[in-house]
Amino acid sequence: AAKRYPQWYVTKLSCETWSLTPAQAPKVNCNPIKLASIVTYLQKSRTAYSIKDLEKVLPQVASINGMQVKDYLQSLSDENKINVEKIGSGNWYWSFASQDKKTREQALSDAQVTHEKANAINHDLKQKIAEAQAQRADEEDMLDDCSKSREELKVTKHGLETETTRLRNELAAYSDVDPTELEQKRTQTETMKRESEEYTDHIYAMDGWFKEMLNGDGEALTALRMNFFADEYDEEAGNLKEVS
Repeated sequence: AAKRYPQWYVTKLSCETWSLTPAQAPKVNCNPIKLASIVTYLQKSRTAYSIKDLEKVLPQVASINGMQVKDYLQSLSDENKINVEKIGSGNWYWSFASQDKKTREQALSDAQVTHEKANAINHDLKQKIAEAQAQRADEEDMLDDCSKSREELKVTKHGLETETTRLRNELAAYSDVDPTELEQKRTQTETMKRESEEYTDHIYAMDGWFKEMLNGDGEALTALRMNFFADEYDEEAGNLKEVS
C-alpha cells in the first residue's frame, strides 16, 4: 500500500528555521547575509527578472531552498531594497545601485529630521523645567522673607479684611460730604424744582380757567379753590401757600 502523508509536512530550511507547508507556512526568518547577496546579484546584473527566473537562479546565488525564494523577495520588497512591478501575468524584480544609494540617503535625512525634532522637544522641556524651578525658588524666597507660616498668613489676611470692612463703613458715615453723594443730591434737587415749577404752571392755568367759568364770582371761586386745593390754599392771601 502507498504510504500516506498528512496534509502538511516539515521541511528544514537552510536559514536554520522550521516551516510548515504547503498552505499557510509561517514567515521565514531570512538570513541577512543571504538577503544582501541577492541584492548584490540583482544590482550587478542590472536586469529585471521574473519570479520563475529567480526561483531558478537564487538558490545557487544565495544558497537558499527554492521554496524560500518568494519569502526572501518579499522581505527585500518590504524593506524597499528591491523593486517589484506586476507586468502582464507575473511580477518582475530588479534593483539598481543608484536607487539603493537614494534609499539610504532618504533614510539618513529622515533620521536627521527626527533627531532635530527630538532635540527641539528636549530643549523646550528643559526650559520649562528651569522656569518652573525658578518660580518655585521665588515663591520659597517670598515665604522665607515673610517669616510666617501658612496659618499666620491666614490670620493676617482675615485681619486685613476686617479692617477694610470697618473703613468702608466709616466712609459711608461721611457720605454727606462725599462729592459723589453731593452731586447726586444736587441733581435730584434740580429735578424736583423743575417738576414743581411745571405743576405750578398747570395750577395757575387751571385757576384761570375757573375764573372764566365763574365769570369773576369771587365767593364761588374761593369755595372752588378751597375744595380743590384743601390745606394747600391760603384763604387770607387768596393763593396757594408757599412751599417751605
